[in-house]
Amino acid sequence: VGMFVVKVGGPAYRIGMGGGAASSMVQGDNAAELDFNAVQRGDAEMEQKVNRVIRACVEMGAANPIVSLHDQGAGGNCNVVKEIVYPSGAKIEIRNVLVGDDTLSVLEIWGAEYQENDCLLLRPQDRALFEAMCARECVPCSFIGEIDGSGLIVVHDSQDGSTPVNLNLDQVLGDMPAKTFVDSHVDPVVRPLDIPAHLTVRAALERVLRLVAVCSKRFLTTKVDRSVTGLVA
Repeated sequence: VGMFVVKVGGPAYRIGMGGGAASSMVQGDNAAELDFNAVQRGDAEMEQKVNRVIRACVEMGAANPIVSLHDQGAGGNCNVVKEIVYPSGAKIEIRNVLVGDDTLSVLEIWGAEYQENDCLLLRPQDRALFEAMCARECVPCSFIGEIDGSGLIVVHDSQDGSTPVNLNLDQVLGDMPAKTFVDSHVDPVVRPLDIPAHLTVRAALERVLRLVAVCSKRFLTTKVDRSVTGLVA
């Protein structure tokens, strides 16, 4: 209780909304809008800076200021923050999250999977040290909340005084039922490879490479991402 909840890395953008749902499906089987909303963007420079901060902390050995560290993935803040504060609970100020786009809604700030960002827990006495390390490496860091021992994840919005999220962590992350997988073996019916006599290697290759399951996924990024030279192919 009393530990700070900290985000370190790149700012929030309207990126990766629904990323977990889209990545769990075969490309082309889901709605195009879900694919577009799930597009992410990498930032290798920011990733390297964040890695340098974490490495500097780790190399301090027993004096490492990081108590717990969690990489942001699908679900963005609403997943990574919730998991790192479990089971103690915390109160989060959503407006303390660094945003790169002022038009983001609270839902988007809370759920976007923007890249090169981690969540961590710090003891209050290590705040100045960690901020100095981030400043040295030119990495943004935001102190977004504090562990309060309530067992709840409470998200507060200072702009209108509302509480968009107020969840009992035990009900969300507690004893989750184990998933059962049933494996039924089916003997495949195989036939000798029969290539039509008129089919050329070039024609066959073009047909195979046109399949979404085989081809490069680069088109998904260049098609919809307008924030990082998305119109340049």
